[in-house]
Amino acid sequence: MRIALAPEIAAAAALINDLESKLRGYQREMLAHPIAGPSLRNYVILTEYPEIPRELCLSVADRFWSRYYWFARFTLKWNGIAGYDAGLEQQRYLLLENTDANWELLAEVEALARRDAIICPRIL
Repeated sequence: MRIALAPEIAAAAALINDLESKLRGYQREMLAHPIAGPSLRNYVILTEYPEIPRELCLSVADRFWSRYYWFARFTLKWNGIAGYDAGLEQQRYLLLENTDANWELLAEVEALARRDAIICPRIL
């Protein structure tokens, strides 16, 4: 399993001409958030642009787990910033429905998302 990294996604996204049109279907506040927004944007790019996984040489499974990772990471960050959002959690688990994913990888991907979503409190 390979999770697409942010620099890879950003480089591939630079080739997209109509990125803003696809982003309109998502909440602006969430996309624009300086901490949580980049994770949501990566999820959107991997979800809305099927050519990006090909550009990144992602298998079908890699694309699925990359999408899940970025959305889980976004959800964890957003919940840490704005408070628990049951709707986001529900969306996260809906991603797991109707897939032939290797379920043994779920715990590993969730652990990576938790690790990478850590929000350090500001020191005053």
